[in-house]
Amino acid sequence: MPARTQTVELDLPFDRTLPDRLRPMLPMPASTPFDSADYAFEVAWGGVRALASFDGSRVALWGRDLVDLTGRYPEVQSLKEMTPVDSIVDGELIVTDVDGRPDPAALQERVHATAAGRAASDRPVTYVVYDLLYARGRSLMREPLHRRQARLRESVRSASRIYVADPVVGDGIAFFDATEEKGLAGVIAKRLDSPYRAGHRHPDWLDVRAARQQDAVVLGFIPGAGAHRIEGLIVGIEEGGRFLPVGMIVGGFDPLAEARLRAALEPLPNLESPAGSPWVDERICWVDPRLVIAVKFSEWIATGLLRFPIFNGIRPDVSPRECVRASVIDSPVSHRPRPSDVQLPRLPL
Repeated sequence: MPARTQTVELDLPFDRTLPDRLRPMLPMPASTPFDSADYAFEVAWGGVRALASFDGSRVALWGRDLVDLTGRYPEVQSLKEMTPVDSIVDGELIVTDVDGRPDPAALQERVHATAAGRAASDRPVTYVVYDLLYARGRSLMREPLHRRQARLRESVRSASRIYVADPVVGDGIAFFDATEEKGLAGVIAKRLDSPYRAGHRHPDWLDVRAARQQDAVVLGFIPGAGAHRIEGLIVGIEEGGRFLPVGMIVGGFDPLAEARLRAALEPLPNLESPAGSPWVDERICWVDPRLVIAVKFSEWIATGLLRFPIFNGIRPDVSPRECVRASVIDSPVSHRPRPSDVQLPRLPL
């Protein structure tokens, strides 16, 4: 189903209907890391994006597709013990390893868990909070980022399974190098003077990754044999009102991922091979484009296909119509000396 695209006004009053209308702001991919005193740099956590509101009695949690996540992640209810009434925050749900780093495989297990209570015990999430959109019923989305983050640090504290992010200002290159050294995905650079543009992807926020990533919809798959449930995936993007095949993925799935993919794909209606597909193979099962995955790749090649695409997890929070070609914009030119050392924030677990 196409995602709803209703725009939320920045001065919309706080009320209980906001979870049905308010979408997160999204970054645009950028080419290279950079230094700038105009930007705050945060870890690209690679989690499930989620907004949370507290009306004085309960915390409501919803994803970028407006799906209600409240009952699936009971750990986030601890937010009400440390958040002002009638507030909304923006952040990500992650599962960490013993070193406090995001664990994508464990997150996938949690996302697909059917029993929330048991999953919260076996694979607890941490809610990383990095923006404050409403405070005590007043919208802050017209305020510049640096003021929103200052209010966030004053209003919400890190405790239990809630972690208030601690961005680094200016030192983007060293911060990026530190994340890469620790095996993290990269950094998000946000202009300190930027308002919060709900529901929009905007260059005021830049996603600088160690490896390029693209959300893509699965158009077909090649069933595996024996222990291998999936031999390959055909993925596509939305362009000109239709889905175009752009890559064949044959790597990146472990046995658990193969089983989940096969279980998600088999019930989908079968389709005819799309016109102009570069892959013609009688083994391919073409399916209705409903399942979205994250794909790592090296570059777009001249023919419009992905070079060296690798499966990087299922994206249940992304609509197929959001799978458009992600244009990479040039990063701002660094205009400050590169520092000698930057410390990564460590989750307090």
